[in-house]
Amino acid sequence: MLSPDWSFSQTGNLWKFIFAGRNIIAGETRDTAQKKLFLFSLDVNTGKCFMKNFLFEDGNYWVSIEGGNENILFLNRFRSPELPYPKNIIALDILSGKKLWENEEYVYYFCEKDKLYGRKSSFEKDLYAVINLTDGSASPLSDNDAAKLKKMKADADDDLFREYYDYPKPDSAYPADKECAAIIAKETGGKIIKGDVEYITKNEFLLFNYYLESDSAPETGRKMYKNVFCIYNVPGGEKLYGDVLNENSNYNVPDNFFMKEGRVLLLKGRENLVSINLVKK
Repeated sequence: MLSPDWSFSQTGNLWKFIFAGRNIIAGETRDTAQKKLFLFSLDVNTGKCFMKNFLFEDGNYWVSIEGGNENILFLNRFRSPELPYPKNIIALDILSGKKLWENEEYVYYFCEKDKLYGRKSSFEKDLYAVINLTDGSASPLSDNDAAKLKKMKADADDDLFREYYDYPKPDSAYPADKECAAIIAKETGGKIIKGDVEYITKNEFLLFNYYLESDSAPETGRKMYKNVFCIYNVPGGEKLYGDVLNENSNYNVPDNFFMKEGRVLLLKGRENLVSINLVKK
């Protein structure tokens, strides 16, 4: 049987998280009632927190995470509460939250392990620059280099997700093979399923979730749905793990789980990030 190796939560609802390098997850939670933003960073292998409930500028609600590497977390500001378009690049130490610098000319474009690229709009075209990781100063790129940069970003995005991540597929569009389909049918048989079953196959594991109709919301009478997640062994059909990711969801929302290098990450409720390692030594 499998069990989580760590679970994380902090004040507010999970809003966004990223992988910063190979070993760090950084993210933000938001208290929508108090209009507060809380940052976090943790070790993906152990769940050890570096930042937790970190208040940047006293929880400034009008900033958001854009990206990062294993040393620096990059944020943007919103132009205004009514215009949530990004401006500026803010660099924080990813372990402590200490502000390192802020570039007010460019917005975040993308970063590599040791390089950061910024973008800004002009009347005629977008302009690009290499941003110095030490002090945030910008070195503008030529039109020729900018064209190469856009291709580099597309290739880097494609390589990253193809090499490191596995996302669930809807069974209706990508039917599971016969053996996996039989396991899914065994799990869901006799149950009234809302929407699609989403699944991932990885080595000897089948991971999938599905939605069941739950109780009605008492204040509205609206139907609610329960999000059920399972891991089975293939072949054999042994159930290795099962959990309810959300007891009462308004919709059958996709993408509540994914894999990175043999580790399953689950979004449980609106508050919890749960890790299950499928390749424990």
